[in-house]
Amino acid sequence: MDIKSLLLRNMELAFFPNNNTTQYFNIRYPENTKNGDSQDKGSFNPSSAKGVEINEDLNKIDLIKNEIRDILIKNSVNEYVVTRDRNDIKTILIIHRTKGESMEIFHCRHCAMEFDDEVQLSSHLRMHYFI
Repeated sequence: MDIKSLLLRNMELAFFPNNNTTQYFNIRYPENTKNGDSQDKGSFNPSSAKGVEINEDLNKIDLIKNEIRDILIKNSVNEYVVTRDRNDIKTILIIHRTKGESMEIFHCRHCAMEFDDEVQLSSHLRMHYFI
């Protein structure tokens, strides 16, 4: 299954457990080059989704990030990680693990905890082996 489809479906289940309609969660579509409009929700194709906007205050952004991380872990998606964008504090990024490492963001393969350098990560990994 496509990772975008899997993630979007699980985010809807996590953020709308009772199928409530709300302005909390918006899927962003790529611009349509013919008329400049974005695609309507009726023609949604998960692989064409540009991103997701979660309309919530910044106090809960870490809770949202953790929820997305848990969705990835629960579905055994190990090649992608969740982090906050260092350039925009309102943005959560879901990036390939190797891209994160090139940006000097390191994640534990067991629990997806985030670290600033390889030394911290290696110390943390040793704890997993002791447990």
